[in-house]
Amino acid sequence: YLSDAAASDARFLDVFDSFVVEKVLPHFKERLRAAGAHEGDKPLTFYYQRPPTLRIQPGPSRAYVRAHNDAEYGHQNGELNFWLPLTSRRKTGVDLLCESKEGVGDYHPLKAEYGEVVSFHGTSCRHYVGANHSLWTRVSLDFRVGVEGFFDAQWQMAGTTNDHSRREVTL
Repeated sequence: YLSDAAASDARFLDVFDSFVVEKVLPHFKERLRAAGAHEGDKPLTFYYQRPPTLRIQPGPSRAYVRAHNDAEYGHQNGELNFWLPLTSRRKTGVDLLCESKEGVGDYHPLKAEYGEVVSFHGTSCRHYVGANHSLWTRVSLDFRVGVEGFFDAQWQMAGTTNDHSRREVTL
C-alpha cells in the first residue's frame, strides 16, 4: 500500500516533521496565544498525526467524499485539521469544502493553492471533496494536531480503531 510506503519512508517523514515542528506548530501556538487560549512564553505540548494521510483522487471520476465531520470517526474536539494540496485546484477543479460553523451547512471552498496549508475544525464542521472531473490527479496531505489541555492522547471512541499514530512535541 502507498500509505505503508509513506509511513516507512524516513526521508519523507523527516521533511514532514520539519515542516510541522518548524512552521505549523509555532504558527498554531501563536494563534492560541492571540486568542487568549495560551500564555505565549510557557511551553505547550502538541500531538500531531504522523504520518499524514495521503489522498489521491484520479480524474476523470464521479467519485467524491461525502460531507462528514471527523467526530464520526472518533476524533476529538481538541484537534485541528490541516490540509495541504500538492496539486493545483485550478488544474483539477477540486477544493475541500467546509462549513463555517458546526451544523450550518454553508459549505465554502477553502481555496488553498498548491503548497499552501489551511486549517479548519474538522471534528465539528462537516467537510467534503467533490468529484474530480479533470484529466489530472488530485493529491493532498492532511493531518490533525491535538493541543495539551484540549486533547487526550489516551482517549479512543468505543467501536473505532486508532488508525493514526501521533508524535508529541513541546514548544
